Amino acid sequence: MRQILLSLLVSIPLVACSTKETPGHDHERAASTQAPAAAPPPTKAPEDRAASTRPHADHNARHGGLVTMEGDNHVEVVVGADGAIDLYVSDAVRTPIPPQDVSGTITIEPKGKGEKQTLTLAPDETKGSLSAKGPAPDNGDYTWDLKVRGAPVKMTLTVPASGTAAFADAPADHPAGDHAHGSPHGGVVQSLAGGHVEVKLEKTGDITVWMLDAAEKPRSAKGVTASLRPVVAGAKETQLAYDEKADVLRGKIDPIKQDHVDGVLSVTPAGGTATSLRFAFHLEGPTGAGHDVHMGHDGHIGHEGH
Repeated sequence: MRQILLSLLVSIPLVACSTKETPGHDHERAASTQAPAAAPPPTKAPEDRAASTRPHADHNARHGGLVTMEGDNHVEVVVGADGAIDLYVSDAVRTPIPPQDVSGTITIEPKGKGEKQTLTLAPDETKGSLSAKGPAPDNGDYTWDLKVRGAPVKMTLTVPASGTAAFADAPADHPAGDHAHGSPHGGVVQSLAGGHVEVKLEKTGDITVWMLDAAEKPRSAKGVTASLRPVVAGAKETQLAYDEKADVLRGKIDPIKQDHVDGVLSVTPAGGTATSLRFAFHLEGPTGAGHDVHMGHDGHIGHEGH
């Protein structure tokens, strides 16, 4: 009983203290009834953060050009129809590298008429690029030879008459309303005038091209001419030959060491006009199986998983 009485005596002052009004308590009580503070903005999911910081995970164009990679450096090449040239250099995670840290030249070798010329690239502080002015592009080879913070970067790209805009008409993601493509032979299918074209690039360097109709059914490749240039250092344009037995176009380049390779396919259907298509191959795995993303002159982009 004595213990119970002591407990009651101790609790009475505590209750009194909890109900006693003191100056400033009205303000505190009012504040406690206010709505809770707004939640902080959502953060990126872990996988999103990883994708944005993972080396070589971002090959999307940011200036309307075509992104190439050598070592830990990326170069986005922009060639305008008027001959203006801009090179935007960035590191492995696409952080821009100041043009003051880059120097070099670009050599233009026309396919037809015109003389080969080498231009010195000058820093453009306003754009954040290395720039030069050349002739209007006409399916010529553009070779840039750079020093990026002491590291050599050299690559060649065939640029069509309309400039690199031919490779950058489509956004990085699949546009709304675009139709899905199949993959009849395990390659990458893309729209082409009068139908489709399917390209399969393997890590062995083997290239196979199938011509398809509007329903993605096989059509003859006889009379079609095509070439492929991988956008990797030292790569040359490879002419594809017609395989009459299989009714496809075939070619071979050196085995591919990278998991991510861009390639530019130039194709002229029988009786049609030349078209340049950009393909970005993701060749993870020993056989090159993976997720392929491809982009074309007409803004068509598709995704296939193998």
